[in-house]
Amino acid sequence: MRVRFVSPSWALAVVAVMVVVLVFCLLGTSNATGQWTATVVPKVNVESGGSLSILSGTVNENQIDFGDMGPGIPQEKTLTLGVTANDSWRLTVSKSQDFQCNTPSDPGFGQSIPSSSFTYTSNGPAGATYMSTPAEFGTTASPSNVVTNGSAVSDSNVNVVYRLVISANQLTGYYTAPSHTYTLTVGSP
Repeated sequence: MRVRFVSPSWALAVVAVMVVVLVFCLLGTSNATGQWTATVVPKVNVESGGSLSILSGTVNENQIDFGDMGPGIPQEKTLTLGVTANDSWRLTVSKSQDFQCNTPSDPGFGQSIPSSSFTYTSNGPAGATYMSTPAEFGTTASPSNVVTNGSAVSDSNVNVVYRLVISANQLTGYYTAPSHTYTLTVGSP
């Protein structure tokens, strides 16, 4: 076996390269911040939608109160609804029943005010079709239109003008109509 001696300059060069590699490794890792990244892709499918609210025109828990009325003098009350829709829309209304007198001590007990005496019209911003001629309130099975052909809107006010006329032959009494239901349909109605 033959042994060779390495020259000191060669050994010094190998040690120098090793020191440089070690320093590079130490300095290279000392700057690491421990950062890692991940990527996501946000997605959403926006469907047709909207909102409907009563803005004004009611008192005492959403009642429209015509107060005391005599025959022959029409009275109007305006209900303002707030509509937001991101697509084409329409608004309908239905009644659960006509005005009825349900107080046994009143002469009008069991009587009703005819639908033709209680009508509405509607109006609002341009771009939709409103009921400009007086219309009777539809039933739950067959609601009547308040607004048709509406296009996308944000915080739009729709006014529904209620009109009540008491005929001369209407018996006295306290009459109520349980509820009117407004329905906003957004998208292809």
